[in-house]
Amino acid sequence: MPSLETMPLVVNSNHHEDRTDILGVRVRRTNLAQTLDDVEACMRRGERRYAVFINVYNVIESRGDAQYRQTLNEADFPMPDGIPLVWASRVLGRPVGARVCGPDFLVEMNKRAAEKGYTVFIMCGGDKKAERTAAAFQAMHPNIKIVGAWTPPMGPIEGELNEYILSEIARVQPDILWVGLGAPLQERWVWTNRRRIEARFTGAVGGAFDYHIGMRKRAPRWMQRWGLEFWYRVSQDPSLIWKKRHYADLHKFVLPVLWQATRERFRSKSAAPALDK
Repeated sequence: MPSLETMPLVVNSNHHEDRTDILGVRVRRTNLAQTLDDVEACMRRGERRYAVFINVYNVIESRGDAQYRQTLNEADFPMPDGIPLVWASRVLGRPVGARVCGPDFLVEMNKRAAEKGYTVFIMCGGDKKAERTAAAFQAMHPNIKIVGAWTPPMGPIEGELNEYILSEIARVQPDILWVGLGAPLQERWVWTNRRRIEARFTGAVGGAFDYHIGMRKRAPRWMQRWGLEFWYRVSQDPSLIWKKRHYADLHKFVLPVLWQATRERFRSKSAAPALDK
């Protein structure tokens, strides 16, 4: 694959694919396999793209922050990470198809990277988490090409620190950049630097790395299918209820979604032409 220097920079050139509006956040209607294929197609064309994996917390945060909502809506691949978004899309009458969560996408994209020789750069917060994640990826996929791993200090990445990491990414020009800084910091960083990140694809995958380095266990498949994965996580870390303010989900997500569905159905009926008598 030719270097980025020989390729035209294309950012957000096509947002015409079908999306479902959930409380102002437009989520892509697709599935995991199709998303993987679409990302690879963009990489082959030399287009720089980024993905975000949206859950209830992201949607609630975006409702009170127009700029953050913009970072989600301008993503090339705004994916429904949580089962509640899949359910909400059905209530709204525009099903997204299937959940595409960060941990699953990360695993499958790394498989393709190992098979096809895509280079990978890892950037995530925590105690040497990027370096530990790189070692875990290498153990899982011996052929994967890790070209960089960087754990930034806590807090926003700005000024000289930001210039340093952008220069490191530019130096190695990875095919794939994985970013795990936690929401909303990671989405803001990717969006702010989207025209300067010299990687073919950037995925803001949040805490997906934790599963690879033993910090967290995935819920059983049956719990994932029934939308209970979050509660499995809470059983491991009860503080998530307060950290992510999930005590407010009912009145900040569930009820507004029902109200949005009611409004849209009322508008649809009002706009329908009256039948001839």
